[in-house]
Amino acid sequence: MEPTQPRRSKGFTTTPPRDRYISVSNAAEVLGSMEKVVYDLVQEGKLQAVRIGVRAIRISEKSLWDFIAANTVNPQDYIAPKERPQEPPRSKKMVVEEPRTQRIARSKWMQES
Repeated sequence: MEPTQPRRSKGFTTTPPRDRYISVSNAAEVLGSMEKVVYDLVQEGKLQAVRIGVRAIRISEKSLWDFIAANTVNPQDYIAPKERPQEPPRSKKMVVEEPRTQRIARSKWMQES
């Protein structure tokens, strides 16, 4: 039997692709975070990485997507419903007190008259 080639459908394969490796900056862009977060996740063992050279590493794309899937949060579980605080009843007539400086100026004007 001949090995079958993966079928392509609009640019995507229908069989799982081999693991690819992406740069730290690309992984940070996918996560919407800084590169330091990606380095910290690698150091904690939450992301798999391969060292290529003295300083450069590449992140396993599969481990990145697995990390995202494992840490996806249901909004109802994460965010408490917002309770609107009850407003105190308002009186029909609002009394506005004038600032002290205006009261002093008005009283001086009244004394001069």
